[in-house]
Amino acid sequence: MQRCRHSVSNCGCKCGMTKYSQIPADRGIRVYASRLKTSATPTVTMSVKALSAPVGLKSYYQAKIEAAEITINQKTQNLRRLEAQRNALNARVRLLREELQLLHEPGSYVGEVVKVMGKNKVLVKVQPEGKYIVDIDSEIDISTLTSSLRVALRSDSYTIHKVLPNKVDPLVSLMMVEKVPDSTYEMVGGLDKQIKEIKEVIELPVKHPELFESLGIAQPKGVLLYGPPGTGKTLLARAVAHHTDCKFIRVSGSELVQKYIGEGSRMVRELFVMAREHAPSIIFMDEIDSIGSSRGESGSGGGDSEVQRTMLELLNQLDGFEPTKNIKVIMATNRIDILDPALLRPGRIDRKIEFPPPGPEARVAILRIHSRKMSLQRGINLRALAEKMGQCSGAEVRGICTEAGMYALRERRQHVTQEDFEFAIAKVLKKSQEGSTSVNKLFT
Repeated sequence: MQRCRHSVSNCGCKCGMTKYSQIPADRGIRVYASRLKTSATPTVTMSVKALSAPVGLKSYYQAKIEAAEITINQKTQNLRRLEAQRNALNARVRLLREELQLLHEPGSYVGEVVKVMGKNKVLVKVQPEGKYIVDIDSEIDISTLTSSLRVALRSDSYTIHKVLPNKVDPLVSLMMVEKVPDSTYEMVGGLDKQIKEIKEVIELPVKHPELFESLGIAQPKGVLLYGPPGTGKTLLARAVAHHTDCKFIRVSGSELVQKYIGEGSRMVRELFVMAREHAPSIIFMDEIDSIGSSRGESGSGGGDSEVQRTMLELLNQLDGFEPTKNIKVIMATNRIDILDPALLRPGRIDRKIEFPPPGPEARVAILRIHSRKMSLQRGINLRALAEKMGQCSGAEVRGICTEAGMYALRERRQHVTQEDFEFAIAKVLKKSQEGSTSVNKLFT
């Protein structure tokens, strides 16, 4: 046992010192650990609180930033929209200013170039004043001026300052067929004689004009196709357009009948102007009887007189002073008996081709053409069907083939039978299937 370090002997450790021998060996460690635990706990809690406060503040400001970005994007889109509207309005203002400036300018005369006289002199025709030799503006290339070109002349000096576009009505421009028709001569059945005649009059002069020049004869100008409806007049005209390498212009006679005086004749005149510009060309005039009917002896006013003016302009274009060598005219009508004799005379209409109702052999040929791609049952007698059709036209024969396919389609069959054709014939010919005579007895 150790002695007390005080000088007093046997003090009994009144000074409060504890003898080292009386202290357990691990007591100091436990005391230190308890003190460390007591002092560390509040420090860790304060650190968590200190960290949680910045995280919440960051998310708060992050949400604020995102909301501000959305607002900025919306404002940017609105700004772009307003800028686009501003640009459109500015463009409209500039256009209106240009139009206003043009309106303030003095008017110009419209003239037609007759001949180019020299480097800067042109002979023009101004209606109704007459012909003048005028100068041209420095901005216009004289090499672009050709005969019959429309130009604008200044009102003060009669100087050509603008080349005007071609005077063709948009309605007339739409009459030109841009896409070549897909109809061919092989698709026309029972009209071998008519095909041969129209080839001689239309196709041969277009493809081989030298043959007529070598013989010293004039080329035919026009042909008239007449016959009942549905006999293939329009189909043959489409086939001609397919086989000839030229522009095809299709116009109905009713389109040339206008309510304003002079409009119909103007459209006819512009129609032939467009045909000359795109020569060689073919003009197909369907329903020509709407404007080409015979003129009465006394003459009537109103709409009939306007129709007569249109026909007179057509007669002038067919056989007038303007050349029509490379322009072929095909006319079609159902009423040749009411056409004016002046329209039918040679020189305007050089050949008249009749399209009669198809006979039994022609109906068989038409049936073969239209049933060529149909899924038919074996053993169908087309000749017997053709005999039962009576006086059906070519269009009615085609309708019978379509209706026979519809009967097979209704019964969900993959092929067309003889009975389908018989039902189709009865339907197209408007024969009742609900009567004392049954369909089977009708075709026996």
